[in-house]
Amino acid sequence: MPMATPSTSCARPADPAPRAHGALVIGLGNPLRGDDGIGWRVVDALRHEIAGLDAELAGIGPVELEQLAVGGLTLMERLVGSERAILVDALCSGDAPPGTVTCRPLAEVRTRSAAHLDSAHDATLPSALQAGRALGAELPAEIWAVTVETLPDDRFSAELSAPVAAAVPVAVGACLGVLRTGS
Repeated sequence: MPMATPSTSCARPADPAPRAHGALVIGLGNPLRGDDGIGWRVVDALRHEIAGLDAELAGIGPVELEQLAVGGLTLMERLVGSERAILVDALCSGDAPPGTVTCRPLAEVRTRSAAHLDSAHDATLPSALQAGRALGAELPAEIWAVTVETLPDDRFSAELSAPVAAAVPVAVGACLGVLRTGS
């Protein structure tokens, strides 16, 4: 039986369909890991909040909502084509009580060092953004982080703790504020 010859083609897969320009809100985390699912819950609540709104009349413009459990390079690739982005995620800094909502430019958020990545084949989001920009990717000029302080939580559960669940409407309000004003 003849052996297959390995392919030497380096053809890139087709580029994904272009995304609509405007704002992108991404809820990050794992919805089955307790408080780590806060980003997904906020996006669910935000989707419900804006479902009946005329985006232009509400002052938020076109907005796309998504829920992801990714980081680094994959997250950077998802941001391509958006004018503005809001990332909603859990933050376990120990600097504030659980349920505290913070809204700030991504550049002001402390990130994990490369030694703490989930994969040696990935990069921190700031590094991925820097590489993407250097390669000419059309990345948002404005990236905001809406974070909800949590305690360390290694349990498998679809439920949020009481203080983190109470923060959902506050985080939705922070997202709407950024969508309306850019800050």
